[in-house]
Amino acid sequence: MSSVLDYLRGRGVPFLVLPDPDATRPEETAERHDVPTEELVRTVVMSNRFGLALMVVPWNRQLDLALARRAMNDPNAQRALDQELEEKMPEFEVDAWPPLGLFLLMPTFVDREVADREQVVFPAGKPGTLVCIQTEELFRDDPVVITALTAETFAAEPVGTRRGNLWAVRNEPQPAANTD
Repeated sequence: MSSVLDYLRGRGVPFLVLPDPDATRPEETAERHDVPTEELVRTVVMSNRFGLALMVVPWNRQLDLALARRAMNDPNAQRALDQELEEKMPEFEVDAWPPLGLFLLMPTFVDREVADREQVVFPAGKPGTLVCIQTEELFRDDPVVITALTAETFAAEPVGTRRGNLWAVRNEPQPAANTD
């Protein structure tokens, strides 16, 4: 957990830590700090042919496995096993992974509904420590893929956006070419 906070401090982004040492679930921590669960996001770790990838979805929605496979272009991708997660990051509890792809060196896929939020709240490796951060700051330096990852988001997509397997890739803007 301290490594997550150190990473965020090192990036120089503003964030708020919401602690509750007695909490056994992130929802309990959110409730203690009067944070609606609608602001929480969940990071589901998937195992695919290249390794592990992060899927960031609203807390109160389920990751749609077919949409996750489509986003990764891997029909055999599965949720990572608890053992894989514990081996990769023993300091994180299985259900409290943060959505920090660059920190974890993992591709990150973000549900469109999460990407459209002004701020998000997520567990920082332990259920008793939540981080509240502006969404733009959270994904500022990370190349992330923004796509529908839940059935609700997929159903709400405007007509014409379901072609292909990705919505958009968010990355640093490229400098304009000099035309002089």
